Amino acid sequence: QDKGLAMGYDVNEFLNYSPIHAISPYLENMAIQKRLQEGQAAALSSLSSYQTVWKTFANQSELERDTFVHDVFPNGFLWGTSTGSFSVEGGWAEDGKGESIWDRFGHQNHVHMNQTANVACDSYHKTDYDVYLLRGLQSKLYKFSISWARIFPTGIRDSFSLQGVNYYNKLINSLLDSNIEPMVTLFHWDLPQALQDLGGWQNESIIDIFANYADFCFATFGDRVKLWITFHEPWVISYAGYGTGQHPPGIADPGVASFKVAHSIIKAHAKAWHVYDDKYRSQQRGKVGIVLNSDWAEPKTPTSSEDVKAAERYMQFMLGWFAHPIFVNGDYPDILKSQIHEEEKPEEELCVS
Repeated sequence: QDKGLAMGYDVNEFLNYSPIHAISPYLENMAIQKRLQEGQAAALSSLSSYQTVWKTFANQSELERDTFVHDVFPNGFLWGTSTGSFSVEGGWAEDGKGESIWDRFGHQNHVHMNQTANVACDSYHKTDYDVYLLRGLQSKLYKFSISWARIFPTGIRDSFSLQGVNYYNKLINSLLDSNIEPMVTLFHWDLPQALQDLGGWQNESIIDIFANYADFCFATFGDRVKLWITFHEPWVISYAGYGTGQHPPGIADPGVASFKVAHSIIKAHAKAWHVYDDKYRSQQRGKVGIVLNSDWAEPKTPTSSEDVKAAERYMQFMLGWFAHPIFVNGDYPDILKSQIHEEEKPEEELCVS
């Protein structure tokens, strides 16, 4: 049976649909085939997930690596396109839309060449044309995000904007009329400025506020939307927004703020997931996931155990930071916790007598 798969869902399900036998001539002498079919070998049971992956692929030739990514998409994979509301909608203050942190950031000239997204691609006024372009691309899926400040100008339900809701209703209906599956992201970086003024993701009260916002979206659009994303790339939100300050709200506090923000986002994701699971899944039959971004790190010297550990630390501080608590055991990776603990030790504790 064909199934639609998308980033944010179980990778094992994806691998189970990979036509391993079609590429077996290239893989028959590689341990990966046996591991995919029979599970992890006992010899690897003591290794971390990164060490297991690295041990599998470390000695492959470029041809073998390239072969692995060929012909692995199942028939039901949904090819499509993706946007974020701030990047394409424009209409930044029309029909009662509230200001977002990205609006404020641009208007304060913090963006390259003092650019703003006041108009952007003008998608707010071009729904029909956008869907026409998607049909031309033969997209089967369109991932777009809802501007939180467009439907709740101050970030809370009491500020509900009918015009904002009507815009997304029109877009969703137009997509479905063109046989394009809508995938809706609840948060793609553009926090309502009114919530940022209260502390944003550093204020834990935002967890319940986000859950209420998600609840409204599930109730309003969930009869037609079956694929939901809670957060788009929370690492970027936490690190670029609160670690380096390159993104709004422009806070440079990597030792405290970025970790606190990540913690709030993970809890908000979990709460929204449970809202859907408890109230809507049985009738709407949809899925709720999250989009995680990550680089891939390799040891500078493949035979060096210290370099392998360094590469794993990199991966855990980027992907594991969010994937481990969400998909593994509800807690952060041990390597991340121990590293933070070492950095927090008083200077005298770190001195060797």
